[in-house]
Amino acid sequence: MKYWNKARIRREKKREDRAGERALRRVKELERLRITYSAGDTRKNTALMLDVLGSEVNRQMLARLRRRGAMSVTKLAEPFRITLPAAVTRVNALERAGLITTHKRGRIRFCVCNPAALKELSAHLASRDPFDN
Repeated sequence: MKYWNKARIRREKKREDRAGERALRRVKELERLRITYSAGDTRKNTALMLDVLGSEVNRQMLARLRRRGAMSVTKLAEPFRITLPAAVTRVNALERAGLITTHKRGRIRFCVCNPAALKELSAHLASRDPFDN
């Protein structure tokens, strides 16, 4: 027979806390996957891309990357007169939508346009009936 002493109560509480933390991590991971580009899930990807492309600055950043090729976040944000943290937020949104990829080399984060995502978006929009919900 087990007795409910202070040590056992403390162990049970820790066990429950760890189980709650694991469940919270699972929920956060599922939420992250829900709002991140996934190859093959065209409907979700299209919604993510259109959501990000709703901002004029995001569209201009993407156009600048397409014209000039890979560049650092600082160089990318230069003409928009926005702070570096604001530029990083926009770059993260573009990356989460799959429109760009980033690579870190030393202290500098380089951004590269992902043309496959744009082709996927245009193919999906071209294949849809504009009056179909």
